[in-house]
Amino acid sequence: MRNRTEKPLSLILGEVMNELFSNCNEKENRIVSGFGVSIVEAKSLRKMNDFESLTVNQLAHELHLTSSRITRIIDNLVEKELVSREIDAQDRRVYNLSLTEKGKKLTGELIESYKKVHSEILQNIPEEHHKKMIEALELLSIAVLKWLEE
Repeated sequence: MRNRTEKPLSLILGEVMNELFSNCNEKENRIVSGFGVSIVEAKSLRKMNDFESLTVNQLAHELHLTSSRITRIIDNLVEKELVSREIDAQDRRVYNLSLTEKGKKLTGELIESYKKVHSEILQNIPEEHHKKMIEALELLSIAVLKWLEE
């Protein structure tokens, strides 16, 4: 196998991103496994925690998912009694979503678990690199988003 440094930077970037994506998926699976929710349900709960109430379309936009996909996710979260869905008083076609008390409790536990795991991950990186690493990841995220929008 060739050394990574002998490859073009674009190929190395692709390999590193694929490896990171795979590892992040495994991390997400491990975090949510004890909470009885899927990764996308956990993301939905964490996003909903940022708002007092939001619509299906707003949540879909926030998570970059289709409204039909969010509807299925919300159906599962309502069934688990983590989310309530109310018809909007001004527009009966719109549903307002909010966390139930059970959902708020679980989401708080999820957030604490995320903070703990990411603190543990940061411990594997010298502290002087923390800020630079986060800035580099933010730049990478912006660059990928720009590419997707072109």
